[in-house]
Amino acid sequence: MSKPATPALAVQDPAQRPGAIGDGIRRFRKARGWSLKTLGERSDIPVSTLSKVENGAMSLKIEKLLAVCQALEIDIMELVSPQDPAEPVPQVTGRRCVTRRDEAPLTETENTVYEHHAHEFARRRMSPNVIVVQPGREPELLRHRGEEFIFVLDGRVEVLTEFYVPTVLETGDSIYIDSTMAHNVRALDDRPARILNIATVAKVEASPRRD
Repeated sequence: MSKPATPALAVQDPAQRPGAIGDGIRRFRKARGWSLKTLGERSDIPVSTLSKVENGAMSLKIEKLLAVCQALEIDIMELVSPQDPAEPVPQVTGRRCVTRRDEAPLTETENTVYEHHAHEFARRRMSPNVIVVQPGREPELLRHRGEEFIFVLDGRVEVLTEFYVPTVLETGDSIYIDSTMAHNVRALDDRPARILNIATVAKVEASPRRD
């Protein structure tokens, strides 16, 4: 299989431009009446860093971005959702969402690119994403309530968990885990890997790095 290409980020949709994540953080922070200092204290991220992120001057590692989402008590996808954070979500049945090729909003961190599917739903029970994982990273292990399914679309990855030895997955392999067990994924072979990740939506917190 050919080497995966990292999704292009130079797109016209406002939700996909590099500053969209910072805009989302500012939007939810202000909706809660928080200052940058308050968010910094709750997420354990320096105020200077948060200010740069909100202004589109820098991006965060996924572990730090998840810490911000935990502090704000939101799903990462809500950062690029056009919905007003104060707007109530109607209780409806029969919901559906079709995401066309090249129309999924993107979230770029230092080492990953998230392609968000079912992006029209601001609050969901599942969070489906296609993720490009860059090589050469030593990820922190994460834990959150719920369960998670990982399917390797291209490349090879190593799944790290706190209770098992590292598991190598080839293209076409998958793993289903209890997400309360600390876990993360890293790319192998000095090349990007592309995975499908479906997780139940829940708060996320970082655990200590593996030795």
